[in-house]
Amino acid sequence: MSRTIRFQFTKGPEVRFLSHLDLVRAMDRAARRAGLPMAFSAGFSPRPLMSYSYPLAVGVLSEAEYADFQLAEDLTPQEFMERYNNHLPPGFRVLRAERLAEGAPALMSEINAALWQLELPGAAVDEVKRRWQELKGMDSFEVERETKRGTRRVNLLPLIFGLTKIEERDGAVEVHCLAGLGPEGNLRVEEMGLLLGFSPAEAVITRIGQFKKEGSRYQPPLGNRGFTWTDS
Repeated sequence: MSRTIRFQFTKGPEVRFLSHLDLVRAMDRAARRAGLPMAFSAGFSPRPLMSYSYPLAVGVLSEAEYADFQLAEDLTPQEFMERYNNHLPPGFRVLRAERLAEGAPALMSEINAALWQLELPGAAVDEVKRRWQELKGMDSFEVERETKRGTRRVNLLPLIFGLTKIEERDGAVEVHCLAGLGPEGNLRVEEMGLLLGFSPAEAVITRIGQFKKEGSRYQPPLGNRGFTWTDS
């Protein structure tokens, strides 16, 4: 029986400005405090066998981060959640956990899309809708992207799959944006701002879903709460 636990957790306002490396360190320390029976790698410098989904940009919140922890002893998902949540710092909380089946695909191979919630202060619903219609009528929207291999031009339009919500909320406009994530095609937060005409520094951005996109079907890496979306 597999001893790998996959779980969904939050990154709240209290830890909004942690880098991904700091997040991993905080999660590791909490696992040690909780006495979770982590499995370790072999070799001169053993490390706990943990893997995480794609990193968040600093300043971005999340309701749908994922990680796989390999354990040395058997724990039920419920025991794992209770012990871990009792020791996680404010801002982090495990929402769901499941035991992975033997031979289950790696976490990152199960994700190629994200659902983002954007709270845009001072925006107007009609303006966001007009902007989206304009984008859908364009053939390309190219930007220069800095990479480890230098600068290259990237067409962002294929990386934005649709806006599933545009509505006014508490003096701001709330937008839900489906976009590519990972090496197959990744839409960065600042590029989302260029496409939709907002400043990421002024917006409140939350990752509220990560999915495996197959055609019009979006399936999360944990559970069965997938959905079908076709932008019209």
